[in-house]
Amino acid sequence: MMSLYKVIMAVIVMLAMSGGVQANPAYQICTAGGRQLEATELAELVKDYDVIVFGEYHDNAVLHKLEAEMLINAFAKQRKLAVSLEMFERDVQNQLDDYLAGKITEEEFLANSRPWKNYREDYRPLVQFAKNHSLPVLAANIPRPLAAQYAKEGSLATIADNMKVYLPKFHLTLDGAYREKFIEYMTKSPDTGKMPGTADKAAAYYKAQCLKDDTMAESIAQFQQAHADYKIIHFQGDFHSRYRLGVVEKLQMLNPELAIAVITPVYVEEFGDVPGLAAKYKDDGDIIIFVQQPVKKVNKQGP
Repeated sequence: MMSLYKVIMAVIVMLAMSGGVQANPAYQICTAGGRQLEATELAELVKDYDVIVFGEYHDNAVLHKLEAEMLINAFAKQRKLAVSLEMFERDVQNQLDDYLAGKITEEEFLANSRPWKNYREDYRPLVQFAKNHSLPVLAANIPRPLAAQYAKEGSLATIADNMKVYLPKFHLTLDGAYREKFIEYMTKSPDTGKMPGTADKAAAYYKAQCLKDDTMAESIAQFQQAHADYKIIHFQGDFHSRYRLGVVEKLQMLNPELAIAVITPVYVEEFGDVPGLAAKYKDDGDIIIFVQQPVKKVNKQGP
């Protein structure tokens, strides 16, 4: 007679085989074609792509955990690996480099690098792993004061001479899908908070958004050109790469030969038919991470 333990284990196995047991209740990962993946398989992207762009929701702990795991696993497969971050800006690259090299303390680094408020919880693991394994880290973004000034004035003509070195060589505010999605988000989304709600103000912010995209794309392209044997993992907000627009579009313009993989998150209330969800969001990225919708949180897919 089968023991109770064996009965329970048999039921669990049967449920797992039928898809009744969900191994990762907080997320599900699949390709745009609908093939479901384990989290460890994200690291496999370094074999076939020059640049991996990981779009995130900045305040989602599940995604931050996956980012850290992916970096660790990717390094095990590809030692010549670089980390690129939206969260640090070009004018603090020297401070970042000095910290990675052990020339300054973490306190000195943070005091002079304008870290995001969630740095310690969410981005420090990436920087510390890079530091511990001597990986380059790109402070890829435009300095925030420049982007803010541009959004306010609508022109780069008044940028101080000592700050012009941080501007990208090529800056385009393209019309089309990216602009339309940005304006729609800024004017209609309930998640914009205190951001501008009129079309004119949203258009000004779109120019600043494009400046960020151009800068991050150039930072990645320049590093890749100088270190062609390196693979790069770039971490940024999802809007900068969703639908392969934003940074991805600008990066392909700078170097059409680059193979770029885009990881995109999507909030869902329940996972249900994951391949069906993948078909619905197949244009959002090459890899889709379906994340459990937080309680009382809107679907934040924005800048």
